[in-house]
Amino acid sequence: MSTLRNTVINQIIDYLEYGDFCAEDFDSLFPDDSTVLAQITFKALPKYTFVLDETYSGGSIGSALAVMGQGNAKKVIRTVEKPGTYKNLETRTHEDIDSAITRISAWVRSIRDDLINSRATLRSTIDELTESFQKSIDENIDDPESYFESHEEDAIKAKLDELHKRVSELEKKLDFTPEETKKIEKAIEKSKSDLKVYPKGVWYKTAGTKLLTVMKGILKSKEGREILADLAKKLLQ
Repeated sequence: MSTLRNTVINQIIDYLEYGDFCAEDFDSLFPDDSTVLAQITFKALPKYTFVLDETYSGGSIGSALAVMGQGNAKKVIRTVEKPGTYKNLETRTHEDIDSAITRISAWVRSIRDDLINSRATLRSTIDELTESFQKSIDENIDDPESYFESHEEDAIKAKLDELHKRVSELEKKLDFTPEETKKIEKAIEKSKSDLKVYPKGVWYKTAGTKLLTVMKGILKSKEGREILADLAKKLLQ
């Protein structure tokens, strides 16, 4: 028999029926003879959990003193939510069980919001190729705060022109559209104009990263990624 009464368990189940989800989307455990009163896991993505338990005010020290019969710590109900309202993990204490279990609907809403926004977060994450490129800049660019000399500008423009030519060849080979080609061409021209504006380190990290970002959105095959890595390497030589 679980520690919680059936009435409270039914209330918890009702709160799981929120929005896009239903109670069957969750594994719900209600242990007996435990400080953990309820443990709920989102089946589709088990990193999302909600724990309802009993503890003592004052944290671990308060708990230790309470066990020894010392101190003024009192027993409180706690919720541990992954994700929380604005952090990946949030812990709250509550004066009563009702205020604790009402947090379940907020937790379910946070799961939905996190799932909706995960695609945008994934897009914004620097991938391995971009990270490697930026690391190479730090390792290979001497005096990154200095500006390009005329001969250095000419050498880079020649590389960008070669890149432009290579893109035209890839358009047919890798079957991407003229519109996608124009995106790369626009990024190349912008990179050229920025040569006189930015210090070396800033130029490589902004112009180079922009080119990689545009191109990796187009060159998605294994062959395309290998070509892209080669182009990034040549840009730094």
